[in-house]
Amino acid sequence: MPTTTFFRLPEEKRKRLIEACWTELTRVRFAEVSINRIIASARIPRGSFYQYFEDKEDLTRYLLEDMREYFVCLLRSILIEAKGDLFAMPLMAYDRFISHQGHTDPMLALFIKLLTLNKGMDLQSFMGGPKHFLPDPLWEAVDASKLRQSDREYADQVFHLACAVLAFAIVETLQAPTRDGTGAGTAHSVRVREMTKIRMDLLRYGGAAEEYEEERT
Repeated sequence: MPTTTFFRLPEEKRKRLIEACWTELTRVRFAEVSINRIIASARIPRGSFYQYFEDKEDLTRYLLEDMREYFVCLLRSILIEAKGDLFAMPLMAYDRFISHQGHTDPMLALFIKLLTLNKGMDLQSFMGGPKHFLPDPLWEAVDASKLRQSDREYADQVFHLACAVLAFAIVETLQAPTRDGTGAGTAHSVRVREMTKIRMDLLRYGGAAEEYEEERT
């Protein structure tokens, strides 16, 4: 974690340093991050960096934790707005992450760059740790009465599948850039949104015909 000295920095200087750090982390893989490039971009002495962070691993952990907290807080607010409905979360999150013009949430754009650069990044640990993919603050916001089973393990699986639908929708959107390269167009993002709703309806209600559902039970 950063030292207290870091948090006492003037806001402008702290913001400049963090922007320089993110620029470096979204330019190369974690193993290739250079403190020299960071301090040059942030315009600070090398010794100052070590007054704020122990090393580049300490810096990376801080930024990833900050990013994780951003997504957890955002998804928690969405779940609260959805009255704890996990099935409603992906479509609402898509609307937050992707604008009607196809522009991407800035933090999501950073996350996608990190995933692209660092193949095999451990998303389980990033989201909730080794036991649960569904973090505690999100579990607390879930209305388990809306699930077929009300235990956390079941909610964890639903959340996992819901996140997969959301991730696929985002990838579909970003793989269709506009001519100027700024993001997917409105028509395409609307189509992706419609397909996302269909996929979540399948997850919520199932896709089997009624006669096959009767056979299963």
